[in-house]
Amino acid sequence: MLEKIREGSQGPVVKIILFLIIIAFAFTGVSAYLGGSVDDYAAKVNDHEISRAEFDRAYQNQRGMLQQQYGDMFEFLAQDEAYMRQLRQSVLENLIEEQLASELAGKLGINQSTEALRNAIVQMPEFQMNGQFSNDIYLRALNNAGFTPAMFRDYLSIQMSRVMLMQGAFGSEFALASEVERMQVLQNEKRSGRFATISARDFIDQVELSAAEIETFYFDNQELFEESEQIRLAYVELNFNDVLANVEVSDEEVRAYYDNNPAAFQSRESRRIAHIMVEFGDDESAALARIEAIASQLNDGADFAELAASESDDFFSGQEGGDLGILERGSLDPDIEDAGFALKNEGDVSEVVRSEFGYHLVKLTQLKAAATTAFSEVADDIRNNLASVEAEQQYFNLQQELARISFEVDHTLDVVAEDLGLEVQISPWLQPQVGAEGFDQPQLIAQAFSEDVREFGLNSDLIELERRSLVIRADEYQPARVLELAEVQDDIEQYLRAQRAEELARAQADLVLAALAEGETSEQAFTSFDQVTRNSSDLPSAVRQELFRMSPSSTGSSRTIVSLANGDAAIIELSEVVAGEVDEETRERSQRQLEGQYAELAYRALLDALKANAKIERRL
Repeated sequence: MLEKIREGSQGPVVKIILFLIIIAFAFTGVSAYLGGSVDDYAAKVNDHEISRAEFDRAYQNQRGMLQQQYGDMFEFLAQDEAYMRQLRQSVLENLIEEQLASELAGKLGINQSTEALRNAIVQMPEFQMNGQFSNDIYLRALNNAGFTPAMFRDYLSIQMSRVMLMQGAFGSEFALASEVERMQVLQNEKRSGRFATISARDFIDQVELSAAEIETFYFDNQELFEESEQIRLAYVELNFNDVLANVEVSDEEVRAYYDNNPAAFQSRESRRIAHIMVEFGDDESAALARIEAIASQLNDGADFAELAASESDDFFSGQEGGDLGILERGSLDPDIEDAGFALKNEGDVSEVVRSEFGYHLVKLTQLKAAATTAFSEVADDIRNNLASVEAEQQYFNLQQELARISFEVDHTLDVVAEDLGLEVQISPWLQPQVGAEGFDQPQLIAQAFSEDVREFGLNSDLIELERRSLVIRADEYQPARVLELAEVQDDIEQYLRAQRAEELARAQADLVLAALAEGETSEQAFTSFDQVTRNSSDLPSAVRQELFRMSPSSTGSSRTIVSLANGDAAIIELSEVVAGEVDEETRERSQRQLEGQYAELAYRALLDALKANAKIERRL
């Protein structure tokens, strides 16, 4: 099993779970896992408390990912209390399972090497720029979260050890050659026989329904005939793109902006720096002595990049000669930034600098002076920006007027439409949970079914959507109701006739099946099939699925009846079964498929066992 764990540490499952860790880090920061209040907890696993703050961050993280996945539709899901309660419970169970797995990994002594941690961090997309790891982004992200590189490595080591434990459980599963062969024999099996279809439509005319039967079905199934409330809106719409299209910017305005804002078109001075870092550790004075010794070597002519690779405690930048990338204000520790900006010439090295992370020597490796962009290169951008700014102001002013007039004259939209040059339009019919294209935003639906709009017939408040603003009012409203029998009578009759016809078709199929069992010859038209496979498209899907569920008969053909999706009844007769052949080309794929099924069962069994033997207290 330990060998499987070592092999699995670079496997696809590890990468998948590491991706989830990265996503969580991106949403919540490392502190979501290491921080949290000790005064309250959502769950207690053995002696470890999962803090309420930790749970809340994980829950918000999950909500954020669902919002990204479903967009505005998530707002509708969030209104379902049962769904959100289930989501919270799922998040808590995930945290409990993570803790149990981490505890087990610790007991088994699963640890990470420095090289494995480095490789994992380098692959994280959150720390990359243009597909390459950026130490500058890495340090900035950790600094923003309030953590040192050492603290993040400790956190990641715990998470990777947990992942390796899970990978070990997955990788330990195997399938015997005989199991794979048996699976292929079943999967590649071929079956022959015949089938006949008895159409339900042929019995429609034989069905007789009384008015009483239709009424009984109607009153016994009132929930089927409930119609949600719905509303059709009159509305006026202010569109930002329409405003922008009417804004004109002259050549003189473009040139004046360029001349009056020279700094906007001048690139900033660019500095690239490298550093050598010595962390404080347990003895800050020893760290100071060590950095001073490195500075002495530099003064004696030692190569900065080589010393960074061999001596720097920042092993990421050390592998790149200490490179920290382009220096910008607010991106690094202020003491390091100050030292970098104080250097005058390429190749200059600072005195020893103290930061919250340790001691540093900072080198200026590249210096680019500021440059001004030519007017011809930016004229179009200036024109577009000026037009956008002017349109934003006009749009805002029109918004205010739209809101004011529609509020002051709240019983009609005609006045505001005339004053602002807009058109009163009519929406499709809308329901509370079912909008229409362009009218499915939660805030719009909420206003549409508000008391003021729905019952009092007033104009709504201003509804601000993406690049468009609306005021709505009810054009026509229909409250929720149960449809009258007269409105649905034809539908009920059609449904009942079809249902009865299906029953008659099934009864006829039973008669044919009984006759065949007695050895009689059937006049029913049968279609023969020869050596069809599980994936064959020659048969109706219901027939094919039932065919491969049937057990062969030792004395002759076996027969059964199955209902098709359209209500027809199909009689299936199985006459021959040919065992499947073992396919060497797909053996490996079949083995992986079988092992994957075993691994899924093993994973669930491991977690269930850990939970069964743990002391868990949940406080949700």
